[in-house]
Amino acid sequence: MELKYVAELQKHNLDVSELPEDAKTGIEQIGQVARAMNMLEAKGKNPTKKTLNKLKAMDKWVTYEIIDFANETDKNADTMPVEVEDFLNDLEDENEEFDNAEDMTDTQETIEVDPRGVEIENELSRLYSEGNRKLDIEDLQSKSSTIYDLLFDTYEPEEDNGIETTRYKIIERNDGLFYLTKK
Repeated sequence: MELKYVAELQKHNLDVSELPEDAKTGIEQIGQVARAMNMLEAKGKNPTKKTLNKLKAMDKWVTYEIIDFANETDKNADTMPVEVEDFLNDLEDENEEFDNAEDMTDTQETIEVDPRGVEIENELSRLYSEGNRKLDIEDLQSKSSTIYDLLFDTYEPEEDNGIETTRYKIIERNDGLFYLTKK
């Protein structure tokens, strides 16, 4: 992210050491925030939009301090809009959330994917292209043994039964028929 205060320094041919104390402090605080954000990014996490907006507000304030100094005015009488401690706490919270999310992915249960998935997707596609939208169990057995076998193996009485893939789903309804639909 390009900081506007840097361009303003160059525009007025100023060095940070020449600036008033408020502007120096603001630049120092922006540096602290930038280092914290770099550490967050080094872990593969991007700062949130809220965090970036806070940094932009700090940059804008410092930029106006530099403009006031260069033009010998005092229009930017407000204090810095963001307390650097709050900002760093937000970044630390984001970092902890990221670390917790990484820990969760390490301990999360792995969902098993049926290795027949591609074959089932192709079978459903074939059935759909042949115009099969309502099928009873005997139709399924004769038209696709793969789908029949999977439904038979996973069938639970009094439960919702069916198969859902990336592009299709075949679901049993109350009338005992399986309805094939494209997503």
